[in-house]
Amino acid sequence: GFGPVAPGRWSVIYAPHMTTMANLAGGQFQVRYDLHQDGTMDSHARYSFPIVGEGYLSVSGTYGSVDDTTCRVDFDEAWIRQLDKDEGTIDEPYATIADVPESLAKTIIRRLGRVFFFDGVSVFPVSFLDDDLIVFDFE
Repeated sequence: GFGPVAPGRWSVIYAPHMTTMANLAGGQFQVRYDLHQDGTMDSHARYSFPIVGEGYLSVSGTYGSVDDTTCRVDFDEAWIRQLDKDEGTIDEPYATIADVPESLAKTIIRRLGRVFFFDGVSVFPVSFLDDDLIVFDFE
């Protein structure tokens, strides 16, 4: 299983679905996953796009093994932090959903996140894993 090496901070170097979306919209994503010992996780995607600007799209949930060659993530919360350079916004994501100020945008993002969290985006076959690198087999 992945248990012994999973906890820690993991940065995404390349993901076909994110790269395609970013290229189509003329922007970019930088994604990190923080996997905790207790099986919970947070992910923060720093985005920069011409139309929507800059910010973070974040999710949280749990992770685990389906079997020795497949991992699973189950997201249960989603939130954003839009950055406004003119206001001097701190260039960091909100750490948790509880840190996000109450607003209509928070409610909408949470609901949209739950709609898009389904099994098809939860299971990831692993083709390589060591202490420093994991390669998922996106089909």
